[in-house]
Amino acid sequence: MDSATYAAGLASLNIDLTDGTTSKSSSTTKSISLDGLIRLCGDLGPFQFIHFFFINLISMSAGMVAFYYVYGAAEPKHRCQLSPSVWPNDVHYLPINQTHEFYINAYIPKEKDGIWNKCMRYTMKDKNSTLLNCPNGWAYDRSVFGYTFTEEANLVCYHEPKKSWMSTLMQTGGFSLLLIGSLGDKYGRRKTTIITTIFLCVMCVLTQIFMQWIPMTVDTKFGLLLLNQLVSGLTVSTYSVAFILMLELTSAAHTSLVGNIALVAFTIGEAILTLCAYLTFDWELLKWTNTFFIALVLPYLYFMPETPFYLCGKRQYTELEALLRRIATRNNRFEAEWYPSYQEFLRDQSMANVHNERKIPFHQQLRQLFSNRNSLIKLFIINLIGFTTYLLYYEISYGLEVLNISPYIGILIGAVVEAAGYISSSLLIVTKLGRKGSFILMLGLTTACVLMIPFVEKHSALASVFIAQFGKYTVSGAISVSWIFVPELFQTSIRSSANGLFIAFSHLGAIIAPVINTSVNETYLPITYYASSALAFIVVLLTMLLPETKDRTMDA
Repeated sequence: MDSATYAAGLASLNIDLTDGTTSKSSSTTKSISLDGLIRLCGDLGPFQFIHFFFINLISMSAGMVAFYYVYGAAEPKHRCQLSPSVWPNDVHYLPINQTHEFYINAYIPKEKDGIWNKCMRYTMKDKNSTLLNCPNGWAYDRSVFGYTFTEEANLVCYHEPKKSWMSTLMQTGGFSLLLIGSLGDKYGRRKTTIITTIFLCVMCVLTQIFMQWIPMTVDTKFGLLLLNQLVSGLTVSTYSVAFILMLELTSAAHTSLVGNIALVAFTIGEAILTLCAYLTFDWELLKWTNTFFIALVLPYLYFMPETPFYLCGKRQYTELEALLRRIATRNNRFEAEWYPSYQEFLRDQSMANVHNERKIPFHQQLRQLFSNRNSLIKLFIINLIGFTTYLLYYEISYGLEVLNISPYIGILIGAVVEAAGYISSSLLIVTKLGRKGSFILMLGLTTACVLMIPFVEKHSALASVFIAQFGKYTVSGAISVSWIFVPELFQTSIRSSANGLFIAFSHLGAIIAPVINTSVNETYLPITYYASSALAFIVVLLTMLLPETKDRTMDA
């Protein structure tokens, strides 16, 4: 069909651009929405596919950074080194011959499970002699994880608590969203993503160059690695803003699909990191792999578009028209299919602006957000949702050690379970359950799993693993729904700020969960499961107060 034919057909029809349906002409004319315009230009065509592919490189790099700690700071099997006078250069965990094995068994005490003690050795071959805290250092087993930073800095035994700083600082970097989310609303999704990504890449490259090629003490290198981890936490901020950008490049008909593709890309990043860890077998090479993936997106940043919703919200109509034309051209839509509707949209906007000529400054919009009672209640609920879902995610990420499988296979299984949760939720939220019903269902099932684990664990460790993995599947689904649900609850002008606050509180839950698990005595650990379940139940009740956003446009 050529443009003239389409224009003639358009005149005889009245297209409802609010919900995307077509009906015969009527006396009632609905105002044209930006969501409807995007549908006319093509809301899921070649333009979106090309940009989603490159933007999801950011999603993958976020997944890689989040799981670097699992391999880069993994704790390999280790024992005390023998005294040099007994066995010089005792750096191999496993004995290299029978004589070596005899001395190891003579000087290293064994635990009940037959494994050599990790932190103590005898002063003499006599089992009644004094035990020492590994005065000559440790011998490590590199057969599983290769050369880790744990080995380089000896972050084992009484130094082990320092190792958790790497994970904590990476999560702490996510709190930058409190600022970066607001910058995304004030200066644009595109500009914020570009600046954050370039800063992130430059800082990672500089710290890694210093660590690898500048001679320094282990403590100094540890400090640089902690700085690198803190900066790497910015990937979460970039991922969050890019996530909003992707949602705003399509219409309400496809936000759930687009959002869940981004979340699945995150799990693909986990799988890529696992493969790279298996191939590199070295913590520094693995770090460079992470940075390479971050840098991979740099050439694309020049071509990254701003979102139609942001441009419209800022009344940048010239840029908006140019962007809509780019979308329509790439998606093979004729100008007659969308431009007349765009002109009508501009007339509606002009009339609206006459009644509200004064543009509200961004800081005043934020002030209104935090001073309005309904907005505060909404913010409180979404922050509690973020905190609770991530607390449960890290609490329920039960290890697969009892299955006696490779840790690499264990991580891949976890990634598949997580991706399955994301995909299932994407199917649920387009049903009658909607966003709210799907979230309540997934979080309710997670609550049941968390309650069951302490009881089942007493009878069967294997059964508790399967329940925990099902819980990981459901909590991943709940997280997926919340990542779609929360941005749809807020208007374009404050969406990135509210979403940044939501994800920052999510990271607070991610930081607190391991602290609770390591500081609480094993006897009282079941109480933490009950407390988490109670908190999740409260969140379910509070979620019922939120409005349903299914089929709501992003410019609503």
